Amino acid sequence: MRTTEQSAVLPIKILIAEDSATQAQRLQHILQQQGYEVAVAANGRVALEMVEKFEPVLIISDVNMPEIDGYELARRVKAHSNSHNIPVILVTTMSDPQDVILGLECGGRHLCPQAV
Repeated sequence: MRTTEQSAVLPIKILIAEDSATQAQRLQHILQQQGYEVAVAANGRVALEMVEKFEPVLIISDVNMPEIDGYELARRVKAHSNSHNIPVILVTTMSDPQDVILGLECGGRHLCPQAV
C-alpha cells in the first residue's frame, strides 16, 4: 500500500520594525493578505530580540525609531552570524542622498521613500 505525504508549505516570515502603529498595521495587513506571516516590533531593540525567535527571511524597518534606529538595526543584523544573510529594507521619509548612502553602508538593501 502506498502512502501519500503532504508536505506543509510554511509561509514566508517578514519582520516589520516600525514605531508608528498605524504604518505597522497597514503594512502588516497588506503582507498578510498576500500570504506572508508577519511579526511587528515597535522599535529596533524589540526587532533584534525577535529576529532569533521569529526567524524572518526579510526585515522591513523604519529608519527613525526610538531606542535603536533602522540603521543600527541593520548593522546589528548584518554583524550577527545567524542573521547576516537576512535582507533589510529601510523605509523612510528622508530624501537626502547621504541618508541613502548611510543606509547602504550599514547593510540595508534598499532605502525606500515612505508614502505620506
